[in-house]
Amino acid sequence: MKAFFKLIFVAAGLFAVVLMAGCGASKTYVDQAVADERANREASVSGVAGNVAENKAILERLQSLTTQLEKKTDIAINQAKGFEDYIVVWEGEIFFDFNSSEINMAASEFLDQAGDKMVASRTAVMEIAGYTDPSGSAAYNMTLGQKRGAAAKYYLVDNYGINLYRLFFVSHGETKAVAGGDGQVSYGEQRKAILKLWDKP
Repeated sequence: MKAFFKLIFVAAGLFAVVLMAGCGASKTYVDQAVADERANREASVSGVAGNVAENKAILERLQSLTTQLEKKTDIAINQAKGFEDYIVVWEGEIFFDFNSSEINMAASEFLDQAGDKMVASRTAVMEIAGYTDPSGSAAYNMTLGQKRGAAAKYYLVDNYGINLYRLFFVSHGETKAVAGGDGQVSYGEQRKAILKLWDKP
C-alpha cells in the first residue's frame, strides 16, 4: 500500500514538471527534473521489489516452522498412543516452605526414590502437579505451583539424567487445595507437589 502511494506521488511530480515546462521553465531545468523523477520512480520500484522478496522470505520461514510443528505434533500423538495401558504404579508428595519452590532435604530424599524407579524402568513416565496455599493471588499461586512442579522435574533431570519427554508437570495453584481446617498446619499441607509414576502393569 505504501508503494502504491509512492507511485502516485511520483506521477504527481511528473505532472508538475509538465506544468512548469508550459510556464516557460528552461529546457535544462525540465530535463533535470524529469531525470530526478525517473530516478525516484526507479528507487520506488526497487523498494517494492525488495519488500516482496523480504515478505516471501518471511512466508517461507513461517511455512517451514508450520511443517516442523506438524511433524512434532504427529510424533507426540504417536507416542501418546502407547500409553493406553499405563497405570499409576507409585505416587507420593513433596512439600515446600512458604513462598518457596526450592527442593529441601526431605523433598530431595523422596525425589531420589522417584529417580531410582525411573532409572529402573525406562518405560515409566512421571506426572508432577504443583500446589500452593491460598495466601497469594490466584495468578501468583498458579505461577508458584508451576515453579514447584518444574523444580521437581529438573531435580530428576539433573540428578538422574531422566529425559524431559518422560516428565510432565502442571500447576493447580490453590484451585485444588487440601480440604480441612484453618491455620498454618493445613496451609503447610497445601504447599506441595504430587508425583505419580505411570508404567505398564
